[in-house]
Formats: sequence, C-alpha cells, structure tokens
Amino acid sequence: MAIYYIDVDDEITSAAARIRDSGDVRIALVIQGGSRLATSRINFRLLAREARHRGRQLSIIAADASVRSLAQTAELPVFASVADYQKAENAQPAGVKAAGLGAVSDALDEPAGTVEPGGAWTARVAGVAGARRAVGPGQPPTQPRRRFGSGAIRWLAVGIVAVLLVGGVGAFLLLPSASIVLTLKEEPVGPLNLTIKVDPAIGSPNDSTLTVPGVARDFAVQASDTFGATGQNVVETTATGTVTFTSGNTGLVVQIPAGTQVETAAKIAFATTSAVTVPKAVVTGGTTFTPSTADGAVTAVKKGLSGNVAAGAIVNVPAWLASDLVVPNQVSNKKATTGGTHTATPFVQQSDIDAAEASLAKQLDSAAQAKMADPSSVAGGFELFPGTAHLGDPTFDPDPATLLNQGVSSFDLAATGTETATTADLSTVRSLAEREIRAGVQAGHALVDGSVEVTLGSPTADGSTVSVPVDARALQTATVDVNQLRAAIKGKSAAEAKTYLAQYGVAQVSISPFWVSTISGFDFRIEVSLVRPTVAPAPVAPLTPAPVRLPTPTQPATPTGIATPTGLATPTGVPSSLPSGTPSPSPAPTSGATASSGTSPTATP
Repeated sequence: MAIYYIDVDDEITSAAARIRDSGDVRIALVIQGGSRLATSRINFRLLAREARHRGRQLSIIAADASVRSLAQTAELPVFASVADYQKAENAQPAGVKAAGLGAVSDALDEPAGTVEPGGAWTARVAGVAGARRAVGPGQPPTQPRRRFGSGAIRWLAVGIVAVLLVGGVGAFLLLPSASIVLTLKEEPVGPLNLTIKVDPAIGSPNDSTLTVPGVARDFAVQASDTFGATGQNVVETTATGTVTFTSGNTGLVVQIPAGTQVETAAKIAFATTSAVTVPKAVVTGGTTFTPSTADGAVTAVKKGLSGNVAAGAIVNVPAWLASDLVVPNQVSNKKATTGGTHTATPFVQQSDIDAAEASLAKQLDSAAQAKMADPSSVAGGFELFPGTAHLGDPTFDPDPATLLNQGVSSFDLAATGTETATTADLSTVRSLAEREIRAGVQAGHALVDGSVEVTLGSPTADGSTVSVPVDARALQTATVDVNQLRAAIKGKSAAEAKTYLAQYGVAQVSISPFWVSTISGFDFRIEVSLVRPTVAPAPVAPLTPAPVRLPTPTQPATPTGIATPTGLATPTGVPSSLPSGTPSPSPAPTSGATASSGTSPTATP
C-alpha cells in the first residue's frame, strides 16, 4: 500500500508517473480541492486506465466532496481522509487484499467500491442511479440489482451511448504525451571594470558619471599639557668694602686717585670710590722705619655675588702704584666685602609659547589618526576613508598672547582641532555597479537569480573624493516562450527535440506510452517545464582601508561557475507550464522574445 500527495499545480502526467513508477500494487492519490487534476472527469478516467494498464489498484482520497464525485465517475474508490482509507484497507479480508487486480473493475460499467466517512462501504453500479447498498467495514461490496426499462429502444440507446463513451475514452487514452524539462544554459555578463567615485559634494548617485554621494564627517580632537617658562628677569647688586694701602716711601706722599682698581689673586677687581692720600713713611732715631697707611672705600667692578670676597683677599695694586708705595704688602682688606647679590625671576617668553603650540599640534595629529583607525568613529554601514582626512588649524585656550611675559615658572595650554574625512555607504557603490551589469544583459535574456557579483578594490583618495575600482559580473539565460518551443518540437523524436533544444540548454525528453517514438502533435499533450539556474549570493566583506595609508590593491575575485543539471530530477527552479494555444514561430536563441503569457522570466534585466 502506498499513498502519494498530489500538489495543486501538478499535471496529470505527474500523477500518472506516480502510478507508473510505484512498486506497490495498492495505491492511493491524495488530491486537494482546486487541484488541476480535479478540473475534469477525463483526468480521473485516464488515471484509472493507467492504473489498470500498469497492474495497479488505484483509490482517490479527497476531503472535497466535488473531487470525490468526479473520481466516482471513473469508477474509482474514493475516501474522505487518509485515516478512512487506511481503516478500509485494514478491514478488508486477506483474500481481497491479495487479489490484486481481481478487485478492480476492468470496464467502465463494472461496479466500483466507495468508502464514505466513517469507514462504511457502498457499492454502486455505473450508470444506474440510486443502486447503493451500505455494508459494514470489512465486508466486500455486493452487486446491486440492476434496474432496466423495457423495450428495445432503451437497450439500443444504452448501447449507443456505451459504444461512444468507450470509444472516445479509448481514443483519448491512446494519444501519446511528452514531458520536457529544459534546464536553461548560462552565459556570462561582463566582467565590467569600473571606477566609481565617492564625492561628498553631490546629493544623489549619478550613473552617467559613475559617482555616488559621500558624507564629509567632522571629528573633534583635543590635547592639553603643562609647559615650563624658560625666560628670566635677573637683578644684581654691587659688593662694597674697605681696603688699606701701605707705603714705605719716605720721600713722597703717594696720591691714589678715585677709580684706582685693586684685585684679589683670582682677578676680582674693586675700584676706589674716592681719592686716597698715603702719607710719607717715617724714620725715627735714624734707625727705626715706620710705614704709613691710609684706608679707602672700594666697590666691586662687577655686580653680583662674585664681589663678596673674604678678608685679606684683596692683595694686588697697579704697577705704577706699586713703585710708589715701595713696600711688598701694599694693599689689603681687613674685612670681607659684602652686599653683592644676584636675583633671577622666571617669565614666559615667545619661544616657550612656540614650543607649546608645536607640541600640542603633534598631539592633535596623533589623536586624529587614532580616530581614523577606530571603526566606531562612524555609524554602522558606513566606510571611513582616512586618505581624505584633513586636520584644520587648532584653537588654543587661553589665548597664547595673554601668556607672554607672565612672571611664572610654568603655564597650562589646551588645543582643539577638527579632523574632516569622507565617509560613504558602500552599498551605493555596489548598487550602481549592479545597475551597470544589469544594463549589459542582452535583449531576450534575463539575469540568473543571485549571480550578480560585485568586487570592490582598494580605494584611492584625491582631496575629499575617493575612487573605488569595481569588478562586476553576472550570468544570464535566454528568455524562452514555451508555446513556441511546443510548436517547434511537435512530431519530432526525442533525439531531434534534444538537438533543437540544445541551443537553449540541456533538455530531458520523456515520451509515453513507451511504444510511441515521436512527440504528440497536440499542445495539451506536451508539458514543457523550464528550470532556471539560481546562485546563492556570496557574503559581502566590508571594505576596511588602513588608518592613514590606503590598502594595497588586490586582484578581484572570480565568481564561481554554476553546474548544469544533467539528470532528470524534480526541477530546482520555477517550472513554467502553459495551456495549449496557437503556436508562434520558434525564437532564435539570442534574439529578444516578445513578452506573452508563455514567457516566464525569473529576473528583470
């Protein structure tokens, strides 16, 4: 026992194939309301004939009462649900199950079994209304009593109708049928090598100039530091003291003018502040010699701490004075000189401000580069192009002019700058490239779904604009009118049909019954299904330029080809089956086909 579910769009050839290919003797077809099979009672008669020819015992399962009614006209057992069918099958005696075709009617006027909801069997004689008798589950249907009218005319009319009906159905069943599955071949579109510009100065894409809008983004950067003041205000005072001159000149009074310089052994010079007169030396008793002395105030020649010398440090006089004073120790300071001072006060000079501004500018540049390297600097979906970055002139706080000459040892200074760079949503670049590749699809062709591949190269910056190299490619298939194909293959053998259809792709041709060698000449007996290849789109990798220098260009990736199906299998694309109609001339493989109900493109160029 086998149960097959029939889709609403399945043709009778699909249902017949289920019967033909099944390995089970007892078969049930589950048919939905609105199914193509349920549009004509002829379809059920054809299925009954195919089942008898193949040695199968066929039943119909349908929840829709109208479908069951049509099936009953072909003397097929019908059931309202799968459960009813299984219950009835299980309830039949073993002898009935094993009987095989013995339980199936061999002619249209033989009795047929019908199962109503609940599992009860009803036997009905074809052509005799009201001849029903319900029996319990598990009991075989019994032949009801036939009721015929009297008279030769009634018998003659019944005979004529039976002959016409059987002859018409037989003629219909003997008509050959053909099923063709055509897998359309793929043709490349492109590749196109494009250079698409990103320009923040425009507001919308311009396909004619291959330009898409960008966005000029501003990034604020800050820096601050404390800097030392190197300027100094120096205040010095002069050391003062007193020196004593000694003279051994007994013949002359020695006059020392103001400004006369005396020195220490280390050459620290002092000058007399006023004239000094040294009296003559005295000799008493003819033998006692007494040198004369005189004191004079002195000041250090140089200001500062160097003028503060110890007592006895001043020992040298000028040579002219030494010859007048005669004695060896001619000058000395009995006390240390004092009062020499050196005081330095720091202040901010211009060189300090210049150095601080240069240091902050370098810090701002480093901060700006860090911004360019941080992916979170821009919103999701946008790409940042560091090569377009430009750092504007910084502003300082406080105003450096107010710091000049301030008497401080250090000062604080802060700087703020604005980095401007171009950003863009790269999906606009990809969309423009896709539009260009779609424009390259030949007339009479359609793109293969998912075959468009766009590869972005490494961008280059020129000021605020960016040039992005793009490789775009796709696959296309011919747009085919199945009505024209039917007209072209009528009467051809399977081999001839395959040869003709090879210009469009790979064809699988099936002709039935098996003894027929050519395709039927009737449109409604030729089923043509088109299989259009599809490609799963590859994941899009984000373009990530380096923070300062843009990446080295790389070779664009080559799209993977699509394998063409070679075996006859359930189509993976969307099959196109059209009803019969007046055929038109067969299209050329590369010419444009006029859009009609028989044209079923899956993509729009």
